[in-house]
Amino acid sequence: MQNERESTLSQKEKLFLITKFIEDHPEAEIQDFYKWLYYGEFGMEESTLIMTGKLSIPELHLVLSEIKKEEERNVESEFVWEPVGLAARYVKVYLTKYYHMDCPVKRIVNLLERSPAFRGARMSFKLDWNLLKETVLELRPELTRRDFINFEERINFHQLPALPHTDGYAEKNPFSYRVVSQKLFFDYFPEFEDNAVFHPFSGNESIIG
Repeated sequence: MQNERESTLSQKEKLFLITKFIEDHPEAEIQDFYKWLYYGEFGMEESTLIMTGKLSIPELHLVLSEIKKEEERNVESEFVWEPVGLAARYVKVYLTKYYHMDCPVKRIVNLLERSPAFRGARMSFKLDWNLLKETVLELRPELTRRDFINFEERINFHQLPALPHTDGYAEKNPFSYRVVSQKLFFDYFPEFEDNAVFHPFSGNESIIG
């Protein structure tokens, strides 16, 4: 099972994940698709600020503060984690749900600090971006190829910068989270593993239905 987790997803599996993300997030704009894919290949780059000393507040305090705010607002994701991107390298862990499952907060901070070691490659990101782009164009006809070109030109796509989510997406998806290595997360929390999320197909089943 571990080797399967670390292997590259098939084209069919990637199309399944893209399609599910598009269907689950009709509010998503191109920038949101990009961030979802970026986090899946390179992780949560904000975590490097901790180790370089550029972040004045310790990450543990930030995580605890975000959990407290969500508890006060009675906000909690129904999921502990979700897949992010197409590389099967990282998962998005929802902090409050994770905490309420009696998982140690210090562990998620430790996983976050160790996760940069699992970063992927620029080339695989660009190939997956092309696949995502074609799928979005097919399923979201209001978005055009020119929209994508304008976006790539605006962000200097060759530099692959990390971007925030759009306000509309953030409003619809308000839960606090961290993006950590998929391998590390399931090594420590095998009870949460659901390999079918990444490998939903066997044989020649259709992607739809």
